[in-house]
Amino acid sequence: MQAIIPVHVLRISCIVLVAVVLVAVVLGACSSTRLAYRFADQGVLWWVDDYITLTGDQKSALRNDLEALKAWHCETELPRYSAWLGELSQEMANGELPPERIEFHRQQVADFAEPLATRIVPMATRVLTGLSDEQVTELKSNMDREQEERKQEYLGAGSREKSAERVTERAERWLGTLNERQQAIIKDWTAGRQEQTRIWLEGRGRWQKALAGMLEDRNQPDFDARLRDLILNAPDYQGEAYRNMLETNTRDLTQLTHDLLQAADERHWQTLQQNTASLKQDVTALACTLPD
Repeated sequence: MQAIIPVHVLRISCIVLVAVVLVAVVLGACSSTRLAYRFADQGVLWWVDDYITLTGDQKSALRNDLEALKAWHCETELPRYSAWLGELSQEMANGELPPERIEFHRQQVADFAEPLATRIVPMATRVLTGLSDEQVTELKSNMDREQEERKQEYLGAGSREKSAERVTERAERWLGTLNERQQAIIKDWTAGRQEQTRIWLEGRGRWQKALAGMLEDRNQPDFDARLRDLILNAPDYQGEAYRNMLETNTRDLTQLTHDLLQAADERHWQTLQQNTASLKQDVTALACTLPD
Protein backbone atom coordinates (compact mmCIF):
# COMPACT_ATOMS: atom_id res chain seq x y z
CA MET A 1 0.00 0.00 0.00
CA GLN A 2 1.04 3.56 -0.52
CA ALA A 3 1.73 6.25 1.94
CA ILE A 4 -0.77 9.04 2.60
CA ILE A 5 0.83 11.61 0.28
CA PRO A 6 -0.06 10.77 -3.36
CA VAL A 7 3.09 9.52 -5.05
CA HIS A 8 1.85 10.71 -8.44
CA VAL A 9 2.95 14.27 -7.68
CA LEU A 10 6.15 14.45 -5.61
CA ARG A 11 7.93 12.53 -2.88
CA ILE A 12 10.34 14.21 -0.47
CA SER A 13 11.99 10.98 0.62
CA CYS A 14 11.68 7.23 0.05
CA ILE A 15 8.40 6.81 1.94
CA VAL A 16 7.57 3.13 2.15
CA LEU A 17 4.87 1.36 4.13
CA VAL A 18 6.80 -1.06 6.33
CA ALA A 19 4.33 -3.51 7.75
CA VAL A 20 6.03 -4.05 11.07
CA VAL A 21 7.06 -0.74 12.58
CA LEU A 22 5.05 2.34 11.77
CA VAL A 23 8.00 4.67 12.06
CA ALA A 24 9.08 3.60 8.59
CA VAL A 25 6.07 5.26 7.02
CA VAL A 26 7.64 8.61 7.81
CA LEU A 27 11.27 8.13 6.88
CA GLY A 28 11.15 4.98 4.83
CA ALA A 29 13.39 1.94 4.78
CA CYS A 30 16.37 3.52 3.10
CA SER A 31 19.75 1.90 3.59
CA SER A 32 21.05 5.17 5.02
CA THR A 33 18.54 7.62 6.44
CA ARG A 34 21.01 10.50 6.65
CA LEU A 35 22.30 10.01 3.12
CA ALA A 36 18.80 9.58 1.71
CA TYR A 37 17.55 12.72 3.43
CA ARG A 38 20.45 14.89 2.36
CA PHE A 39 20.03 13.88 -1.27
CA ALA A 40 16.22 13.69 -1.26
CA ASP A 41 15.90 16.77 -3.48
CA GLN A 42 18.04 15.20 -6.19
CA GLY A 43 16.12 11.96 -5.81
CA VAL A 44 12.85 13.79 -6.41
CA LEU A 45 14.27 15.39 -9.55
CA TRP A 46 15.27 11.97 -10.86
CA TRP A 47 11.83 10.62 -9.97
CA VAL A 48 10.07 13.48 -11.77
CA ASP A 49 12.28 12.83 -14.80
CA ASP A 50 10.72 9.38 -15.03
CA TYR A 51 7.41 11.10 -15.80
CA ILE A 52 8.24 14.45 -17.39
CA THR A 53 11.21 15.76 -19.34
CA LEU A 54 11.66 19.13 -17.65
CA THR A 55 13.45 22.08 -19.19
CA GLY A 56 16.49 23.57 -17.52
CA ASP A 57 14.46 26.44 -16.10
CA GLN A 58 11.79 24.08 -14.80
CA LYS A 59 14.40 21.92 -13.07
CA SER A 60 16.02 24.97 -11.51
CA ALA A 61 12.69 26.23 -10.17
CA LEU A 62 11.79 22.81 -8.78
CA ARG A 63 15.21 22.46 -7.18
CA ASN A 64 14.75 25.80 -5.42
CA ASP A 65 11.33 24.72 -4.17
CA LEU A 66 12.75 21.44 -2.88
CA GLU A 67 15.58 23.16 -1.06
CA ALA A 68 13.09 25.45 0.68
CA LEU A 69 10.87 22.49 1.54
CA LYS A 70 13.75 20.52 2.99
CA ALA A 71 14.94 23.50 5.05
CA TRP A 72 11.44 23.88 6.52
CA HIS A 73 11.15 20.13 7.11
CA CYS A 74 14.53 19.99 8.80
CA GLU A 75 13.79 22.86 11.15
CA THR A 76 10.13 22.20 11.90
CA GLU A 77 9.29 18.55 11.37
CA LEU A 78 12.39 16.53 12.26
CA PRO A 79 12.33 17.63 15.92
CA ARG A 80 8.74 16.35 16.09
CA TYR A 81 9.83 13.02 14.61
CA SER A 82 12.67 12.76 17.11
CA ALA A 83 10.40 13.37 20.09
CA TRP A 84 7.91 10.82 18.82
CA LEU A 85 10.60 8.20 18.21
CA GLY A 86 11.78 8.70 21.77
CA GLU A 87 8.27 8.03 23.05
CA LEU A 88 7.96 4.96 20.84
CA SER A 89 11.31 3.62 22.05
CA GLN A 90 10.25 3.94 25.67
CA GLU A 91 7.07 1.99 25.03
CA MET A 92 8.90 -0.78 23.20
CA ALA A 93 11.34 -1.17 26.08
CA ASN A 94 8.61 -3.11 27.87
CA GLY A 95 8.59 -5.74 25.13
CA GLU A 96 4.95 -5.08 24.36
CA LEU A 97 2.93 -2.81 22.09
CA PRO A 98 -0.85 -3.40 22.33
CA PRO A 99 -3.14 -2.73 19.35
CA GLU A 100 -4.47 0.56 20.73
CA ARG A 101 -0.93 1.93 21.01
CA ILE A 102 -0.07 0.71 17.53
CA GLU A 103 -3.10 2.61 16.25
CA PHE A 104 -2.05 5.68 18.24
CA HIS A 105 1.37 5.68 16.60
CA ARG A 106 -0.17 5.10 13.18
CA GLN A 107 -2.24 8.23 13.70
CA GLN A 108 0.89 10.09 14.75
CA VAL A 109 2.43 9.20 11.40
CA ALA A 110 -0.70 10.41 9.60
CA ASP A 111 -0.48 13.68 11.50
CA PHE A 112 3.14 14.10 10.42
CA ALA A 113 2.20 13.58 6.78
CA GLU A 114 -0.44 16.31 6.66
CA PRO A 115 1.78 19.42 6.89
CA LEU A 116 4.19 17.89 4.38
CA ALA A 117 1.36 17.28 1.92
CA THR A 118 0.14 20.84 2.42
CA ARG A 119 3.60 22.21 1.63
CA ILE A 120 3.83 20.08 -1.49
CA VAL A 121 0.65 21.58 -2.99
CA PRO A 122 2.10 24.93 -4.18
CA MET A 123 5.19 23.16 -5.51
CA ALA A 124 3.07 20.75 -7.53
CA THR A 125 0.95 23.64 -8.77
CA ARG A 126 3.98 25.53 -10.05
CA VAL A 127 5.33 22.45 -11.81
CA LEU A 128 2.05 21.44 -13.43
CA THR A 129 0.89 24.89 -14.53
CA GLY A 130 4.23 25.40 -16.26
CA LEU A 131 3.97 22.28 -18.42
CA SER A 132 3.62 22.47 -22.17
CA ASP A 133 1.02 20.43 -24.04
CA GLU A 134 3.77 18.00 -25.07
CA GLN A 135 4.87 17.56 -21.46
CA VAL A 136 1.29 16.92 -20.34
CA THR A 137 0.95 14.24 -23.01
CA GLU A 138 4.23 12.70 -21.83
CA LEU A 139 3.07 12.72 -18.20
CA LYS A 140 -0.23 11.04 -19.03
CA SER A 141 1.50 8.38 -21.09
CA ASN A 142 4.00 7.61 -18.34
CA MET A 143 1.29 7.44 -15.68
CA ASP A 144 -0.62 4.95 -17.83
CA ARG A 145 2.54 2.93 -18.39
CA GLU A 146 3.35 2.79 -14.70
CA GLN A 147 -0.20 1.81 -13.82
CA GLU A 148 -0.02 -1.16 -16.19
CA GLU A 149 3.35 -2.15 -14.75
CA ARG A 150 1.92 -2.10 -11.26
CA LYS A 151 -1.02 -4.26 -12.32
CA GLN A 152 1.40 -6.85 -13.65
CA GLU A 153 3.55 -6.64 -10.54
CA TYR A 154 0.78 -6.79 -7.95
CA LEU A 155 -1.91 -8.85 -9.71
CA GLY A 156 0.02 -10.93 -12.22
CA ALA A 157 1.37 -14.46 -11.97
CA GLY A 158 3.19 -15.11 -8.70
CA SER A 159 1.98 -11.84 -7.18
CA ARG A 160 0.87 -13.49 -3.92
CA GLU A 161 4.30 -14.98 -3.34
CA LYS A 162 5.94 -11.67 -4.23
CA SER A 163 3.65 -9.87 -1.80
CA ALA A 164 4.69 -12.16 1.04
CA GLU A 165 8.33 -11.67 0.08
CA ARG A 166 7.96 -7.88 0.15
CA VAL A 167 6.31 -7.84 3.56
CA THR A 168 8.88 -10.28 4.92
CA GLU A 169 11.76 -8.22 3.59
CA ARG A 170 10.40 -5.03 5.13
CA ALA A 171 9.73 -6.76 8.44
CA GLU A 172 13.23 -8.18 8.59
CA ARG A 173 14.77 -4.75 8.06
CA TRP A 174 13.43 -3.87 11.50
CA LEU A 175 13.19 -7.18 13.35
CA GLY A 176 15.96 -9.24 11.84
CA THR A 177 15.41 -12.77 10.54
CA LEU A 178 11.82 -13.85 11.24
CA ASN A 179 10.95 -17.06 13.02
CA GLU A 180 8.68 -19.71 11.52
CA ARG A 181 5.60 -18.44 13.32
CA GLN A 182 6.12 -14.90 12.01
CA GLN A 183 6.68 -16.19 8.49
CA ALA A 184 3.40 -18.11 8.70
CA ILE A 185 1.58 -15.00 9.95
CA ILE A 186 2.77 -13.01 6.94
CA LYS A 187 1.93 -15.81 4.52
CA ASP A 188 -1.62 -16.04 5.88
CA TRP A 189 -2.03 -12.26 5.92
CA THR A 190 -0.95 -11.75 2.32
CA ALA A 191 -2.86 -14.76 0.94
CA GLY A 192 -6.22 -13.02 1.07
CA ARG A 193 -5.27 -9.54 -0.01
CA GLN A 194 -5.67 -9.74 -3.78
CA GLU A 195 -9.04 -7.98 -3.66
CA GLN A 196 -7.65 -5.12 -1.56
CA THR A 197 -4.79 -4.75 -3.99
CA ARG A 198 -7.17 -4.64 -6.95
CA ILE A 199 -9.25 -1.94 -5.24
CA TRP A 200 -6.11 0.03 -4.45
CA LEU A 201 -4.99 -0.08 -8.07
CA GLU A 202 -8.43 0.93 -9.32
CA GLY A 203 -8.51 3.85 -6.90
CA ARG A 204 -5.05 4.86 -7.98
CA GLY A 205 -6.19 4.80 -11.59
CA ARG A 206 -9.19 7.01 -10.80
CA TRP A 207 -6.91 9.53 -9.11
CA GLN A 208 -4.63 9.61 -12.13
CA LYS A 209 -7.58 10.13 -14.48
CA ALA A 210 -8.78 13.01 -12.31
CA LEU A 211 -5.33 14.59 -12.49
CA ALA A 212 -5.19 14.07 -16.25
CA GLY A 213 -8.54 15.80 -16.63
CA MET A 214 -7.47 18.73 -14.48
CA LEU A 215 -4.30 19.20 -16.50
CA GLU A 216 -6.41 20.07 -19.51
CA ASP A 217 -7.61 23.09 -17.53
CA ARG A 218 -4.30 23.93 -15.86
CA ASN A 219 -4.48 27.55 -17.03
CA GLN A 220 -7.91 28.14 -15.52
CA PRO A 221 -8.21 30.34 -12.39
CA ASP A 222 -9.59 27.51 -10.25
CA PHE A 223 -6.82 25.02 -11.10
CA ASP A 224 -4.87 25.74 -7.91
CA ALA A 225 -7.87 25.03 -5.68
CA ARG A 226 -8.86 21.91 -7.61
CA LEU A 227 -5.34 20.49 -7.49
CA ARG A 228 -5.09 21.22 -3.78
CA ASP A 229 -8.28 19.27 -3.18
CA LEU A 230 -7.04 16.41 -5.35
CA ILE A 231 -3.83 16.12 -3.35
CA LEU A 232 -5.13 16.71 0.17
CA ASN A 233 -8.39 14.78 -0.24
CA ALA A 234 -7.20 12.03 -2.56
CA PRO A 235 -9.59 9.31 -1.25
CA ASP A 236 -12.56 11.44 -2.35
CA TYR A 237 -11.44 10.83 -5.94
CA GLN A 238 -10.61 7.15 -5.56
CA GLY A 239 -14.08 5.74 -5.01
CA GLU A 240 -16.17 4.39 -2.14
CA ALA A 241 -14.63 0.93 -2.40
CA TYR A 242 -11.19 2.49 -2.00
CA ARG A 243 -12.25 4.47 1.08
CA ASN A 244 -13.76 1.37 2.65
CA MET A 245 -10.62 -0.56 1.83
CA LEU A 246 -8.50 2.06 3.60
CA GLU A 247 -10.48 1.59 6.81
CA THR A 248 -10.24 -2.18 6.58
CA ASN A 249 -6.57 -2.09 5.71
CA THR A 250 -5.79 0.14 8.69
CA ARG A 251 -7.33 -2.41 11.04
CA ASP A 252 -5.65 -5.31 9.26
CA LEU A 253 -2.25 -3.65 9.32
CA THR A 254 -2.58 -2.87 13.01
CA GLN A 255 -3.46 -6.50 13.68
CA LEU A 256 -0.57 -7.76 11.55
CA THR A 257 1.86 -5.54 13.41
CA HIS A 258 0.53 -6.76 16.75
CA ASP A 259 0.63 -10.42 15.71
CA LEU A 260 4.21 -10.16 14.49
CA LEU A 261 5.31 -8.50 17.70
CA GLN A 262 3.42 -11.04 19.80
CA ALA A 263 5.30 -13.79 17.99
CA ALA A 264 8.64 -12.01 18.35
CA ASP A 265 11.56 -13.48 20.24
CA GLU A 266 13.67 -11.38 22.59
CA ARG A 267 16.21 -10.86 19.81
CA HIS A 268 13.52 -9.34 17.60
CA TRP A 269 12.63 -6.78 20.26
CA GLN A 270 16.30 -5.98 20.77
CA THR A 271 16.83 -5.50 17.04
CA LEU A 272 13.70 -3.36 16.75
CA GLN A 273 14.78 -1.17 19.65
CA GLN A 274 18.27 -0.80 18.21
CA ASN A 275 16.94 0.16 14.78
CA THR A 276 14.46 2.63 16.24
CA ALA A 277 17.18 4.19 18.40
CA SER A 278 19.44 4.42 15.37
CA LEU A 279 16.71 6.13 13.38
CA LYS A 280 16.09 8.59 16.21
CA GLN A 281 19.81 9.34 16.30
CA ASP A 282 19.79 10.00 12.56
CA VAL A 283 16.73 12.23 12.77
CA THR A 284 18.19 14.20 15.67
CA ALA A 285 21.48 14.66 13.82
CA LEU A 286 19.71 15.81 10.66
CA ALA A 287 17.49 18.38 12.35
CA CYS A 288 18.56 21.93 11.50
CA THR A 289 21.95 20.87 10.15
CA LEU A 290 21.24 21.50 6.49
CA PRO A 291 22.82 24.55 4.86
CA ASP A 292 20.65 27.60 4.21
